[in-house]
Amino acid sequence: MFRRSASTSLRLMIRIDAPLMPIPFPRPRFDSRSKQTFNPKRYREFKDELGLYARLAMKGREPFTGEIKLHADFYKPKPKKSKHVSFIGDVDNYLKAVLDSLIGICYLDDRQVVQISGAKIFGKPHIEIELEELT
Repeated sequence: MFRRSASTSLRLMIRIDAPLMPIPFPRPRFDSRSKQTFNPKRYREFKDELGLYARLAMKGREPFTGEIKLHADFYKPKPKKSKHVSFIGDVDNYLKAVLDSLIGICYLDDRQVVQISGAKIFGKPHIEIELEELT
């Protein structure tokens, strides 16, 4: 989590707590009939749902236009019979799914994100996201 300091008190910050099962960014699929790539339906639905929670957190504000610092914690239940010490999926792919979901809602483009961190944690499924505009 981000630590607040006196220098961050004037900066814009939002927090999103989405009761969604985190999913990592998937590899795009290829449709041989149309010769086009596409993302799986499950991922498109995830992006739409996370976008709704982001809109609620923004409370009608315009997307941030400056540089962004983002942290996300991804919570998933621990498998009952698993040798894995962490849940499946790279944390960078979970972060990519979040970054894509917030474009046009919390920021204009994910190129604005200049600092990023994330963690995979066992627990009740949900995603906690903090964004802070740095400029």
